[in-house]
Amino acid sequence: MQLFSPVPVAALEHDHAVIFSLDADLRITYCNTAWDRFAVANGGPELMRPAPIGRPLLDFISGPLAAYYAAALGNARSAPEPWHHVYECSSPAAFRRFVMHVFPDKVTHGLLVVNSLCVERPHEPGQTRLRDADYRGRNGLIVMCSHCRRTRRDGPLEEWDWVPEYVEHQPPKTSHGLCNPCLEYYYPK
Repeated sequence: MQLFSPVPVAALEHDHAVIFSLDADLRITYCNTAWDRFAVANGGPELMRPAPIGRPLLDFISGPLAAYYAAALGNARSAPEPWHHVYECSSPAAFRRFVMHVFPDKVTHGLLVVNSLCVERPHEPGQTRLRDADYRGRNGLIVMCSHCRRTRRDGPLEEWDWVPEYVEHQPPKTSHGLCNPCLEYYYPK
C-alpha cells in the first residue's frame, strides 16, 4: 500500500520517529506504531490508532499554537522544500526536544510529518522549588506556558520555571499563556 505518493507504509511503520500523514484538509490519514508508543507513554492511550484517523490534526493542538500550526502546515503544502521545525515536548521526568520535518506531497496536496527526538535527558535535580504560593498569582491562578509547559513564578519579574509536579498533575485553577521565549520563537513580530 502506498501511503504518500513516493512512500509505502512499510517504510514508515516501524520507524522510531513519530510519523503521520495529513490530507489536504489537515486530517490524519495515517500514523505509525511510534505514534501509539508516544500516546501511551504520555498518558493518552485513547489516542492510539485507529482513534486519530480521519480527525483534524488541529483537534489535538490548543490555544495560539493551533493558529500557528494551521498557517505553517498550510504554507508547507505548497512549499518547494520540506519545512523543518524544532520544538520542546517535555514530560515531568525528562526534557525532550524534537525536530519536525514536514514533506509536501505534490500529487495529493497532503503532508508527511516526521517528528524525530533530538534530545532527551532527565531534568536537573533542584531545578525548581515547589511552593504553591510562589506560582499562584493574586487572582489565585497558576499560569503555565501552553507550549513548553513551564510555570510563571508570581512576582514583579516575569520568571518561568520547569515544575515537573505541575506537568504531571495540573493544579486546580491553572490558566495557560506563553512565556517570552515561546512567544518570540513561535510568534515573531
